[in-house]
Amino acid sequence: MKRALRNRLSLLCAVIALVALVLWLGWRDQQRTPLTLTELDPDSITRVELTIAHGAPQAFEKRDGHWWRIAPTKMRGNDERVQRLANLAATPVARWSQEGEFDPAKIGLTQPAARLVLNNVILRYGALSALDDLRYVQVGGRVALVPRQYSPEITLAMQPANN
Repeated sequence: MKRALRNRLSLLCAVIALVALVLWLGWRDQQRTPLTLTELDPDSITRVELTIAHGAPQAFEKRDGHWWRIAPTKMRGNDERVQRLANLAATPVARWSQEGEFDPAKIGLTQPAARLVLNNVILRYGALSALDDLRYVQVGGRVALVPRQYSPEITLAMQPANN
């Protein structure tokens, strides 16, 4: 009986150690993964380029604390609206995936709904996921799933809080 008890205890210890190892590895990977779409500070962004679907690209530059549209025409930009686009740099990420995990055509990344360039960081906005209200966003060689409301089209449509 003592031998059987000892074997069970050894097995239980091994299972507990294995579970602890798996949990620790998952926690460690989670700590390494950025919690936001980019590492950019939205207030440090000085250049924003936006193309929605097949529309004409728009480009903005921040000069003396104000946003100026530099393409397709040159004029003063709407500071609040363009800053909301810059704030998308800090979009919270629900989860990250490697680029090869998905077929880009099936998640809308071969013809993205929007392309946003913040300084030199390119964000390509794809389709909504089938199971939840998350949008696929490609950043370099990775794909993030972010809440739908953090899309350039929706961000531009938002009314300022004080209106």
